[in-house]
Amino acid sequence: MESGSRLLSILLKVSEKAANIARACRQNDALFKLLVQEKSEEEKNPRFFQDFKTLADVLIQETIKHDIEKEFPELAKVLQGEENNIFSNAVGETVIIKVCSTIEETVQLLAKVMDSDITTAELLAAEVHKDIELLDVPINTELSLDFDINVDDLGIWVDPIDSTADYIHGGEKVDDATGIHLSGLRCVTVLIGAYSKSSGIPVLGVVNQPFYTCIDECRWKGNCYWGFVENDVGKCSILKEPTDKKVVVLSKVEDVNIKSKLLSAGFTLVEAAGAGYKILCVALGQADAYILSKKSTYKWDTCGPHALLRSLTGGIIEFESFINNYDSNHLNIKYVSTTNNFSNNSGLIAYRDPEILQVLKYILCK
Repeated sequence: MESGSRLLSILLKVSEKAANIARACRQNDALFKLLVQEKSEEEKNPRFFQDFKTLADVLIQETIKHDIEKEFPELAKVLQGEENNIFSNAVGETVIIKVCSTIEETVQLLAKVMDSDITTAELLAAEVHKDIELLDVPINTELSLDFDINVDDLGIWVDPIDSTADYIHGGEKVDDATGIHLSGLRCVTVLIGAYSKSSGIPVLGVVNQPFYTCIDECRWKGNCYWGFVENDVGKCSILKEPTDKKVVVLSKVEDVNIKSKLLSAGFTLVEAAGAGYKILCVALGQADAYILSKKSTYKWDTCGPHALLRSLTGGIIEFESFINNYDSNHLNIKYVSTTNNFSNNSGLIAYRDPEILQVLKYILCK
C-alpha cells in the first residue's frame, strides 16, 4: 500500500477510536461530570464566557498522536492540536496524559486523574488500546484507493473535539427549513488534517461525527468523511451533486451588516455551532458557504475540513483578503505557523463551488 493510502487508513481508524472515546465519556454521567475542567484564561476562546477542557479532549489528541506515531514516527513530531497534555486532578496534582505501552499502565495513569477510580479508568483505557479495523469506520464509500504522498513534507493539525460546549451540554436544535443542526451533539466533530509544509495547503482530511444518529437514550452511531488532493486531482467520500440552495451558515455573533447584505440578496442564514460542522455542511452541499468575519477559529478547526472542500474543488479563503482584494492570488488560508498565534486572523469564507465567490463578491464588496 502506498504511503498516502496507508496514512488515510490510519487517520480514518484513529478518528473512529477518538469517536469511541468521546461517546464513552458522554454516555457515563458520573465520568462525564468528573472529567470536565474549566480552561485557564490564556486558553479561552474570546467568544465564550465559559470554555471547557475535558480529559476526553486531551486523551483523544494523545491517542491520535500515539497511533500515527506507530506507523509514521516522523509525523507525530509535527502534529499540533488544540490541547496540551497537562491535566490537573481533584487534589491539584498535575498529570501528564499520554498513551502508555500497556493497557495496565494507561489505566494507572488515568486513575490518577479520576481520584483512583479504576473502573472508569479501565473503560477509557480499553477504548484507547482497542484495535480498530477499517470496516469499523462509518464511511459511505469503499476505500479502494492507492495513492502516494510525500510524508516528509506533511504537518498535521488536530481538533480532538470541536464544539466542546455542545459536547458538554448536549441537546439538539435543528433548522426545519434546511435540516442543519443549530446546536447539540450532531455539531460535535473530530478533525484531523494533513497539510503540505512547503505550500501550507491542506492535502488530506478526515472529519468524524461521533454523534450522528441516536440509537437509544444513551447510545450513538457516528459518520465519517475523508478527502485528499494530489496534483490538483481530488478524491472524496462525499458525492458532489449540483446545488444552489442560497443558504449561508454563520456563527451566532456575526456582523449585523454582513447579515443584512446577505438577507437582502435573498440568502437564508443559519446560525449553527461548531466551525468543523459548519464547514462540513458546505462540503455536503447543505449550505453554499460559511462566512466568518471574525478571528475566532484556529488552524485545528479548519485544516481537516479544508482538505475535504479542496477535494471537491472548493476551499477556504481569508475573509478580509477577499473583501479588500478579491483578485489576489493569496487568499487561501495557510497552515504553516511561524508564531504561537494559531488563529485564522483574517476570518474565513468556506465554499464548495467557486462560482459562489463571484456572487459573494457582488454582495459583500459593494
